[in-house]
Amino acid sequence: MKVVLDTNAIYGDFNLKKPTIKILFEEIKKGNLYLYIPEVVQEEVINQFRQGLEKAHGNIQSGMKSIRELINSQLADPFNEDFVAQSIAEYRKRLDAIFKEHDIKVIPIPETDHRFLVQKAILKKKPFNTNEKGYRDNLIWENIKSLISGIDEDIASSPELIFITDNHTDFLTGDELHEDLVDELAEQELQTETIKVYRNLKEFTDAVIQLYEVQASVFKDRLDNDEFWDFELKSIITDYLDSSFVGHNMSDFEFTAPGDYANDDREIKGYHEDFTLQNLTVKKLNADEFVVEVKIDVETELELFIDKSDYYSSRRNDDYHVIEGDWNKHVMLVGATETISFDVTLIINSKLECQNIELNIIDED
Repeated sequence: MKVVLDTNAIYGDFNLKKPTIKILFEEIKKGNLYLYIPEVVQEEVINQFRQGLEKAHGNIQSGMKSIRELINSQLADPFNEDFVAQSIAEYRKRLDAIFKEHDIKVIPIPETDHRFLVQKAILKKKPFNTNEKGYRDNLIWENIKSLISGIDEDIASSPELIFITDNHTDFLTGDELHEDLVDELAEQELQTETIKVYRNLKEFTDAVIQLYEVQASVFKDRLDNDEFWDFELKSIITDYLDSSFVGHNMSDFEFTAPGDYANDDREIKGYHEDFTLQNLTVKKLNADEFVVEVKIDVETELELFIDKSDYYSSRRNDDYHVIEGDWNKHVMLVGATETISFDVTLIINSKLECQNIELNIIDED
């Protein structure tokens, strides 16, 4: 089985270390699948890395300037002027090394006839949308077509290819491949019922990865019965919340691509520790590791900026408490408390050591 990843499937996991991608790597080792990254996706990931690095570097430079003004003294810049460029070059090499280590195949940018793409854009054929945006998606679609068997070729099973993307509106109608794309496959004499699209890596791994049920069941029973002397799942989760949740923005914990939440600046200031672990499941990942998943509902303290006009015209003022009413002429800083549901995925080894942990917001809608 072939698996193709879109950029949003790996956004935020620049070093490909989170549990869901690790599960995918394990399946590659077992020979259960082949993983493909379109070159355009590789370049988008590197560009997102560059944007994040430039933003963080800019924050540091701004902070250094404030410190110099406060102490009335010059401090050496901790980074040389080539820091960002050098880091991007090093990241590109690191990403290439990860791809090579895990036998991930990069599909070159396709040499597609531009007249063909122009005609699709004019006719608003998917994955172009109504405003004719979608050039990058079409390059990825061309890559996908290059991996699909022709109608005169026999294949052992279906689906032949899995495409993992959150951009489902440009590729799907409901849960099925969009009819524009099905028609295009048929016109080019490619098989039309052999592609399955998943929204994210977790959805895919939940659906198709079969792990060792007996050992997982024993581990789950022992977790449920609190039989371990020096291991508490909730403590691991609270330690993670303390270090990697508080102080971040809510947009850091979404399944979707960054553009959808570009204005989501709700900063996490704290949380209540009286949450309970729900829907605990355990699967065997390999000879030495387990995948542990649990749902938690966390009462979370947030701070955010809102327009003064929106605040005074809103009927939901009771949802906020004002922290700084005159932050500037246009906005005020307010606080809010929200109960947020999370899926927590952990990798635990046989020595009861947490190898990794991942937190994702559950879309209640």
